[in-house]
Amino acid sequence: MKANVQYNDFKGTATADISDGLGGAGGDDMKGLAKFFDLDEDRFTPIGISLYGTNGFSVSILCVDKEQSTAEKEHIVSMAYNVENEREIIDILFKRLHIVLHDKFDNKYPNLDYDEEVRYTDFHETEDEE
Repeated sequence: MKANVQYNDFKGTATADISDGLGGAGGDDMKGLAKFFDLDEDRFTPIGISLYGTNGFSVSILCVDKEQSTAEKEHIVSMAYNVENEREIIDILFKRLHIVLHDKFDNKYPNLDYDEEVRYTDFHETEDEE
């Protein structure tokens, strides 16, 4: 499963560290998130999480539905979860979250790393300085 939006103008990668509060309760993996969401683990096996949107933010838990799965094919569901406080859910779920995006047709720079970390203000004036 890959992230997808209407035009996919940018593509990239994301990594995250689970929040200490969640990791300690269920492990530093999808099971820790399953505990937070109180997922029925007898029926569902968590395999991922999807965060979508900016205005109208949503969270979905990606799961294997054991009751719908067969020996030939796992039945995977994207289970929407009602988020009461959109602004806090990222802080609740993750200790750190890193998203890197590049132009969708760029095959060069996504495979390279930067040589130096600098500050924007070292090279640009801000409104406060004017």
